[in-house]
Amino acid sequence: MKPVHGDDELVTVYRAEVESWRPSRVPDLPQIAARAENHWGRPVALASAMGSVALAVVLVLSLVVVVALPASLPGMAFIKDHLVTRPFP
Repeated sequence: MKPVHGDDELVTVYRAEVESWRPSRVPDLPQIAARAENHWGRPVALASAMGSVALAVVLVLSLVVVVALPASLPGMAFIKDHLVTRPFP
């Protein structure tokens, strides 16, 4: 493939343009940090709330297994015994 313009000429023009560019404003670190602080707060709160709800569901299901389900179901006696007599750390 024959180039229309010389590659060297294009690279030279590109480098000259990039080297001449200067930012118009320097980023303000406290401003960037303040924006980042607002963005991470919501997902962390949502994840914490979902974890709390999941823990509550597990605890309620454990209570239902111990209190409401009959021990005549296969394996239920072992599960109830484990939930009731499990030593705490």
